Amino acid sequence: MKHPWLYILWLYPLAMFGQESTTKATCYLKIIIGKEVTTYYFDQVNDLEEHCEKILKGIIIPENKKKRKDKIPETEVEISILYNNQTASETVTADLEILKETIQKLKIQLQIPPKE
Repeated sequence: MKHPWLYILWLYPLAMFGQESTTKATCYLKIIIGKEVTTYYFDQVNDLEEHCEKILKGIIIPENKKKRKDKIPETEVEISILYNNQTASETVTADLEILKETIQKLKIQLQIPPKE
C-alpha cells in the first residue's frame, strides 16, 4: 500500500451516497376493501398528502346486492412512512379527515421536517 489515501478518496463518495439516501421519506398508502388490496407508493410524504384526496374519492365500495343482511366490507386505509431507517404505520377507516390527521401524526412521530 503505497498510497492508502487514494483508497479513502475512492470510498468517500460511496459512503456519502449511502448516508444521503436514508434521509428521504418514502411511503405507501394501502386501500383494503374486504379481501381486495390496492397499494400506492410515494417517494415523498408531500406527494402522499397531495394525492390522498383523489385516491379516496376514487374508491369504489362494493354494494351489497344480496337480500341477506351480509355486512358490506369496511374500507380501511393503511399508511406507512419510512424515514431515517424508522418506520411508522397505522390502519384507519377510509375518511379523508382521519387520513390527513394520521399522516400528520406519523410525520410528527418520525420527526419529518415540514418541507423536504
